[in-house]
Amino acid sequence: MKWLLIAMLALLAACSGTRALQASKNVPYATLEQTVQPGSSTREQVRAALGESTSISFDSGNEVWMYTYPAVSGAQGEYVILFGGDGVVVKVRSGEVYRVKQ
Repeated sequence: MKWLLIAMLALLAACSGTRALQASKNVPYATLEQTVQPGSSTREQVRAALGESTSISFDSGNEVWMYTYPAVSGAQGEYVILFGGDGVVVKVRSGEVYRVKQ
């Protein structure tokens, strides 16, 4: 099970610069850190505190939500939340979005 979660997060990281999952809401990073606690925060709590987000649902019952935040460097950061089938946050990932200039 742990391997599956790691594989899903790796897949999402690979897609972060594409339109596979586009965040629908920009939230300050401090608010994200205070609101989302792996192992205890639920979907309902996150939705109530941060609002709706773009999401991807899996057959396993897991769900991924993504928000953006203004990064210190002036770039855009992304905050990806993985919920387990029970609706509790399993893991989070955050970082700046790197885009290749064309």
